[in-house]
Amino acid sequence: MGETDLLKVRRLSFVIYTWLVIGLGVGLLCYTFPLLNLDLGRELLIMVGFGMLAEWLAVAFPQGQLTGGFAVILATYLIYGPVPAAWVNALAALLGQGVANRGKPLRTTLFNAAQYVPVVLGANFLYVLAGGAPGRGLDWENGWPLVLFILSYYLLNQLFAHIYTLPVRDGYPLLRWPNSLLWGCFTYLVAVPIGLLMALLYHHIGIYGTLLLFIPMLAVQFALRIYLNLVQANRELRMLYEVAWRLGGNSKLKEIFDMMLRESRQVINFCDGVIYLRSEDQKCYLVEAVLGTHAELLRVSVVQRGEGFLGRVAESGEYHLVDDTREDERVTGDMGLIQLYRSLVVIPLMAGSEVLGLLVLGDRRPGFFEEKHVQVLTILGRQAAEAIANVQLGRRLNQAVISDELTGLYNYRYFYHRAQGELERARRFEEHISLVMLDIDNFKHVNNRYGLPAGDTVLAGVTGVIRDQIRNCDLAARYGSDEFAVLLPQTGPVEAKHVADRLCLAVRECVFEAGDERIYVRVTSSIATFPDGAADVDDLFKTAIKELESEPGVEGGVRP
Repeated sequence: MGETDLLKVRRLSFVIYTWLVIGLGVGLLCYTFPLLNLDLGRELLIMVGFGMLAEWLAVAFPQGQLTGGFAVILATYLIYGPVPAAWVNALAALLGQGVANRGKPLRTTLFNAAQYVPVVLGANFLYVLAGGAPGRGLDWENGWPLVLFILSYYLLNQLFAHIYTLPVRDGYPLLRWPNSLLWGCFTYLVAVPIGLLMALLYHHIGIYGTLLLFIPMLAVQFALRIYLNLVQANRELRMLYEVAWRLGGNSKLKEIFDMMLRESRQVINFCDGVIYLRSEDQKCYLVEAVLGTHAELLRVSVVQRGEGFLGRVAESGEYHLVDDTREDERVTGDMGLIQLYRSLVVIPLMAGSEVLGLLVLGDRRPGFFEEKHVQVLTILGRQAAEAIANVQLGRRLNQAVISDELTGLYNYRYFYHRAQGELERARRFEEHISLVMLDIDNFKHVNNRYGLPAGDTVLAGVTGVIRDQIRNCDLAARYGSDEFAVLLPQTGPVEAKHVADRLCLAVRECVFEAGDERIYVRVTSSIATFPDGAADVDDLFKTAIKELESEPGVEGGVRP
């Protein structure tokens, strides 16, 4: 079974599990509805309101969320019993997360609300099994069963959330699963005493007195949100420092970009991320790094400049934030990978006015990305663009050092250095290596008759012929003004002669156009082979040049 098939199986299992839990929760609510005391409806609605406040101030994590709502649930359970607690829990989650859903899809809100019903009733079952008496309230005889209820509620809640997040577990921000358990324990340590005191206070001064104790719970929850926002900001700064530090080292671009996507995912919980780089012909953008559930599909994607949403971003050089691809006109009609996501953020990697690449993040949740994400990603994009520009500048400088400016072939100095290495390799493995020298016949006549620009056209044309006729492992260089050298590894004298003849024939059959003139030229060739006719690189050149000088030139001119 391939990776794509495994992904489909995991998604199907996820969908089945989600709707089974939703169905179970709704079924239990319908089954227990006759057990509700509707005369207490006003008080239960007040408890639902408390729970909604807790949900609005909840600290969201991929593994779930931290909320003080358990104080409300525990108080409701102790005051009214398990069925009202299940209804209050479900309605508070449904209404609270439905209003402040933070980009969650509807099924997530329904799941979060529905899971609380079997959690409350399951914990109550263990409570009764341990000897607890529902409705007895705060009683020392209920101490151990009540502890079991609290532990069961916490563990069952974590278990439901853990299974729900299994398909998308890797690479989430802020807290890993063990960390979320620890933070959950912390909130319960605060929520449990407050819930117990709320129940105790209810029996003395009524429902409104419980509000006096729930306000401190909300304050603790609000302080926790502030603290974790600081943790988030610290992670962003650390990520930017890490990227800047790696850019200052000797890491390769792909390693840097892979690291950028990994670090970004620690801060922004995206589904897929990809970095495109401009191709050498500058007509399209190819994938350089990718991370996420659709990595295999993204790896082969191409962005054509000016075509589609991403192509238009590459042409404009402006970042784009898409809250919902199903409603945004900018992506209307786009086919392919855009349809995988509901939210998109695209950051051009700019160097001056040039778009060197694109940083694209996508997620299945609508409205997921925010402006604060864009700010962090823009800084990352600038760092990435600087790295790309520096690498490309270094490549151009290196190429200028080793290449001939007109033809783009290796210059003599670099060619000679490479030839020494290849010859030593041939000596070590007892192989042949041959050198082919080519000279354009009467090239001076071409320059005198048609002008220097025409001569440059001929040189570039002959260079193109040589590139087309030799292998990838062969080396070609401009040896002099009108002379070329081709090194042929693992090639004996007979094969080298065939190559030389093929090059001469290919040049002779070419027509080079300069203005209205059609110019043809011929080349003379010579060969030298190690070890048959030369002992080292100097001997190769001496032998080939000597043979080349002995060949008569052929007059070039205009083909009739």
